[in-house]
Amino acid sequence: MKILHIIPNLRKGGAERIALDMSVELQNQGHEVQIIALHPSNSYIFLTETLHYKIVSTQLSLSLIRKNQVDVIELQAVIDDFQPAIIHSHLFESEINLAFCKIPKECKRIIHFHDNMKQMRSLSLKTFLSKELLANYYERSLVLKNLKQDSVVIGVSKDTNTYIRKNLPKKIYSHLLHNAINTKRFTSIINEQESNTLAMIGSLTPNKGQKLAIETIYELKQRKQEVKLRFVGDGKLKNELIELTKQLALEDSIEFLGLVDFPEEILSKSSIYIHTSHSESFGLVMIEAMACGLPVVCTDGIGNRDLIREGENGFMIWERDPKLLADKIQFLLENENERKRMGENARLFAQDFGMEKYVEKLIAIYKS
Repeated sequence: MKILHIIPNLRKGGAERIALDMSVELQNQGHEVQIIALHPSNSYIFLTETLHYKIVSTQLSLSLIRKNQVDVIELQAVIDDFQPAIIHSHLFESEINLAFCKIPKECKRIIHFHDNMKQMRSLSLKTFLSKELLANYYERSLVLKNLKQDSVVIGVSKDTNTYIRKNLPKKIYSHLLHNAINTKRFTSIINEQESNTLAMIGSLTPNKGQKLAIETIYELKQRKQEVKLRFVGDGKLKNELIELTKQLALEDSIEFLGLVDFPEEILSKSSIYIHTSHSESFGLVMIEAMACGLPVVCTDGIGNRDLIREGENGFMIWERDPKLLADKIQFLLENENERKRMGENARLFAQDFGMEKYVEKLIAIYKS
């Protein structure tokens, strides 16, 4: 089967990582795969070296009152040359560019909702009260106009699938397909867990909520708990978070490691995974942590509710309160047997999210 994946860029992120991992596994299973990015940013050169990967340039200038300025010549040329059986698109920039492309009659479209794409929200009274919402709705209409009747939408969590059904026409099929990981990467590495060591992976942005994680470490230190937290990731809040760490005199307890290619090396040296996002469409890094045998202590991000079995593979905190997070972390620090039990449960839970099983389900969707 000839499968074309289209994604805006390959910066560090869950959508980018799973798009690449599924492309690798599809290729391993004998399918002919191309992956197209609309911008050159690539944090995954070690993966794209094994794939047929190409960057194409497009230009869109959309207007509600003037003629749209559109250049998708390079993208159209790839589609025409490759003649895919499947076009699998990721994130909204891919969708709006494809809205101006001519899709082969025999080609099936797969639209992957890695989050609740705000641009795909249905019409409401609020739409007419905001230029942004009105522009989003206009772009939505362009995307839907170009979708064929056999197009399929994939949602990564129960919450995202509910959003799809609420906001897209009922004639468009939707499937719930939880994200997956290459479990071998996380289970084959030698486990060298260091006591009282936490990890958190994610961009240093307001939504990820690392400030709450820092405040939780401060609370644990006030309770005389010796603990260390390693942040993996980069972003616009880095300096602000470092400054907060200094203000709370936590320099010896918190490390900022920046971007890393192999997060499993950090996870294997940790004993607990903490995740404090305000919202999550799924929570891929939580599965990666579980695959390394770590119990997870997280805040409610809605999409990540699919992943936590309370008291079995982790704990979910329903209020953004560092004391409540600290309570659960302290429990795990002081009860090694419970931490190990939950870590083993987490490892077993993560096995259901392997990429091989995922691609089998994906192929079934392609053929449906």
